Amino acid sequence: MKKLKWLFAAIGMVAVAGTISRAQGTGSDVYWRIDRSVKSCSMVIDPSLTQAQWRTFVEQVGAIASFKSLSSAEPLGTMKFSIGIDRSSSPVDQHNPAWINTFVHPDEDCPLGDAISIPTLRARMGVSDNMDIGANWTTAPNANYGLVGGEIRYRLSAGSEQLPAIAVRGSATILTGVSDFDLNIYSAEAMASKNIAMFTPYVGFRENLAIGSETTPKVDLNRESVWIAQGYAGLSYSVWMLNLTAEYDVSTVNTFAVLLGFKF
Repeated sequence: MKKLKWLFAAIGMVAVAGTISRAQGTGSDVYWRIDRSVKSCSMVIDPSLTQAQWRTFVEQVGAIASFKSLSSAEPLGTMKFSIGIDRSSSPVDQHNPAWINTFVHPDEDCPLGDAISIPTLRARMGVSDNMDIGANWTTAPNANYGLVGGEIRYRLSAGSEQLPAIAVRGSATILTGVSDFDLNIYSAEAMASKNIAMFTPYVGFRENLAIGSETTPKVDLNRESVWIAQGYAGLSYSVWMLNLTAEYDVSTVNTFAVLLGFKF
């Protein structure tokens, strides 16, 4: 009888270990939610998502997805245009249930990773000597989510040899393609920049309001409205039509982004 007890206990331990291994994936200590019907890591709420986890997710995605400036305070000029592609990287804690319970994966070898990396197309147009409007767009290949955003910036004062240019900017970003929740980010900021030959360093402060609302019967969570402060610094390099910009944003989740653009 004692041997049978040990045998059943051993079988149970092996079964549990096998289940955990299949759920976690190869070489990982993170519990991945597997959904074979998706082609890539996608945003899907799990019924176990708590209100605290939901707030954390809204706050962190709000910091990551806010419409980054990636330019100086100087406007383009009337009927001037800029197009480009940027890529940002934001480290996240993949062990956090806030991310585990909002994503599903097609297999055990498709983890969230240690950073969210987003390539984005953006365009900007000068509507006057002091005002620009712009937009951005991105989508995750084979996944269910993307982002679309718009911006308006206005130069308050032009730069001089002694003083920097100063501008204000408003922007909005909307998460697209996700059926389980809506997430919008509204931002207002002030920035300053100073031209030094072909280089233009700039700094700014951005205040964001991220609003997340679940839209699924799987959970019963309150809408979260989270204020997120971001400070940032960047450096832009321009030669002929080419523009290269790097920016680092400091917030609840930090982001490093680079832009390759063309002005004409």
